[in-house]
Amino acid sequence: MRESQIMFMQYLTGLLIVVFGSFHFLLISVLSPAPDKILYIYNSSTTVHALVGGTLFYANVKAVYTSLAWGSVLELLLTFLVFHVFNGFRTILSEQFPGGRAEKFITYSLLIIALIVFIWGSRTVVVALNGGL
Repeated sequence: MRESQIMFMQYLTGLLIVVFGSFHFLLISVLSPAPDKILYIYNSSTTVHALVGGTLFYANVKAVYTSLAWGSVLELLLTFLVFHVFNGFRTILSEQFPGGRAEKFITYSLLIIALIVFIWGSRTVVVALNGGL
């Protein structure tokens, strides 16, 4: 794949992170099916964190993360984040250490680490979907 295509994917995943990150924020705040929304207010004058809507209950958090639709959103967000972050690292390191062998080593090393992170994150989403939060 050409570097210009990879950079296009970098920009696209950045945009998709904003979109799906917004969905994630809405999931834990406004769109939460629980009566107690996971929305905090930070008061800078007293440095107090307050939960809007009362106490946060485990059952309500579990209701959010066992939804297949929201699990899919989280899995997509994970996919976009892993690609964007590790491709960004690859780009930075390749510029710092130019050369064929160094770039191949950087690319394959980061690919292996990215796959490990992706598999572990996917495992977490699957466990949450199955009610094992």
